[in-house]
Amino acid sequence: MVGEGAREVWLRDEVARLGSLIDAPANALVSFDPRIDAGAPYIEVEPGGPYHWIVKERGQTLDHRTTKDIDEILFWSFEATTGSMASRWAAQHPDDRRDFRVGMWAKQQELLTRLDPRWVQRWRDRLIAEVPEAGGLLPAV
Repeated sequence: MVGEGAREVWLRDEVARLGSLIDAPANALVSFDPRIDAGAPYIEVEPGGPYHWIVKERGQTLDHRTTKDIDEILFWSFEATTGSMASRWAAQHPDDRRDFRVGMWAKQQELLTRLDPRWVQRWRDRLIAEVPEAGGLLPAV
């Protein structure tokens, strides 16, 4: 391999590039700082090994996923980024005629589609598994 740090540099650059495609604010992007301890995700790149996607808050690990698949680590990262952006967007564009989540999920789907249309079905499947009623609230693909 070119250099162990090269994988992390490439991944940081790719996160920034994808973030720019959706005008993501810097604070909505996944971090690479393991000192993050505020409920926001960060990535650790293990030398010669997998990627770790970690969320910690007040010293507690809330989520820790591991993968060797670059597409998967990017999907996890932008699932979180687009979720945060969509939630903010929905709060700024309230519609009293419908469930808050309808607008939020429509916005998240739009953002994911702009990044990688293949990610949309993965996100939808995951969301419906976690929130079964989402299936009837999501916009058509």
